[in-house]
Amino acid sequence: MNAPQLWWKAIRPHAYSASVVPIAIGGLYARATGAEFSPVRLGLTLMSGMLLHTAANLWNDYHDYQTGVDHPGGGIGSGVLVRGEMTAARCFQGAALCAALGAAIGLWLAWRAGWKLLGLGVAGLFGAWAYSAGPLSPKHRALGEVWAFLFMGVGLTLGGYMAQTGTFSWGAIAAGVPAGLLMTLLLYTNNLRDLASDRAAGLRTLPMLFKPVEANIVAGLFLIFPFLFTGLMAGTRQLPQGTLWCLLALPLALHRFHRIWKGPVGHADVLGIARLHLAFGLLFIWGLWV
Repeated sequence: MNAPQLWWKAIRPHAYSASVVPIAIGGLYARATGAEFSPVRLGLTLMSGMLLHTAANLWNDYHDYQTGVDHPGGGIGSGVLVRGEMTAARCFQGAALCAALGAAIGLWLAWRAGWKLLGLGVAGLFGAWAYSAGPLSPKHRALGEVWAFLFMGVGLTLGGYMAQTGTFSWGAIAAGVPAGLLMTLLLYTNNLRDLASDRAAGLRTLPMLFKPVEANIVAGLFLIFPFLFTGLMAGTRQLPQGTLWCLLALPLALHRFHRIWKGPVGHADVLGIARLHLAFGLLFIWGLWV
């Protein structure tokens, strides 16, 4: 495997919708509400968010490998460390480089849009590193989904908005909730898939707090609430009516729920939720744009 293929495998690009969608929603929500809109700033915000997302993925692999969560016969993450395809030091260096590049772009955006954005960027950088950094991390305390929702679902949406306006907005946060919940479901489904290996490694994830049927019901709530919340927001004119285009993704959501309920949850189901999040997000973004 050559170097580009190895890094492609390590960064797990199938999950990039988790950073691209909320930033785009935040930026286009600013445009939809009449704020000055800069496509250049939106593009750079997307680059910065994806770089921080990449750093988080690589740091997750690094910390899980170093603490023994990922090991032969158990969880493997991307697989590049467990299989010896990449050294842990190289993985950490890659994460640090991506974080540094993302931070540099963030500094330029803060200079252009306002220094309030800097505080949000620092919080995002901390969130990317701390998610899996050792036994006290939220990932080890059944708080991974909460962490992901706050730092990616909410944080990145607000970042996309503030990169345009320089100001805080509860409306932008609310606009990011539906896609943010589906993004959180992506992590929740990943944890459903890894229940056995996570238990063996001493992790405590959110699905472990429920009985199997209860865990599936929680997944169903994650799936249906984004559609209900979007309908409520659009119906009360808090969102443009065009965001109701996301309802076209409802059959895909129902199919994903059937797969999770039927079980067992596998890697194909994780990829399926990623595709659902992307489809929902693109339809929602289209609704904001038009």
